[in-house]
Amino acid sequence: MKTLLKGPRITLMHLEPSKHNAELLHQVLVKNKKFLLPWLSWARDIKNTPQSVKDRYNYLVKCDEKWDENCAYEYVVVLDDKIIGSCSVIDVDVKNKKAELGYWLAKDYRGNGYVMESVSVLEQALFKNGFNKIIIRNDTLNKGSVNIAKKLGYELEGVLKQDRWISYEKRFRDTNVFAKFKHK
Repeated sequence: MKTLLKGPRITLMHLEPSKHNAELLHQVLVKNKKFLLPWLSWARDIKNTPQSVKDRYNYLVKCDEKWDENCAYEYVVVLDDKIIGSCSVIDVDVKNKKAELGYWLAKDYRGNGYVMESVSVLEQALFKNGFNKIIIRNDTLNKGSVNIAKKLGYELEGVLKQDRWISYEKRFRDTNVFAKFKHK
């Protein structure tokens, strides 16, 4: 997978581990953690455990290791030289030619089609590189993410009932599993 993928308006970029990149990522995550909290389990970790720029740097190092092992490809979404989110391949299964996508976008940039563009760019790269199935999982209550999957032609394969325990809500939540195929 290329470390830089371009769309009409956005660029997907693999962030190299550096203090500067860690600071940039940290800033956008801290600013948006409350907005991301209901949908992303790792955002709850940001809320519950104060994380530092050093933690972000360590995360970027781990992303590099996963990239080298071909098990995940982490990209940030860049618009006008500013990180506005992430669109990544979070689970690569080379043997079965499938991968799962994960994405988030800063609150101020929602509603402009940046996530749809990012997912489209990434899925094209995956299909071009021999993948046959791309999966998107999202919370059933996350209407924005559900709409993105549907608008991009992903099919709902099923709903995982009571899939995740949300400790701050003291309840379980359901997860949608959407998929798109290169060959059908």
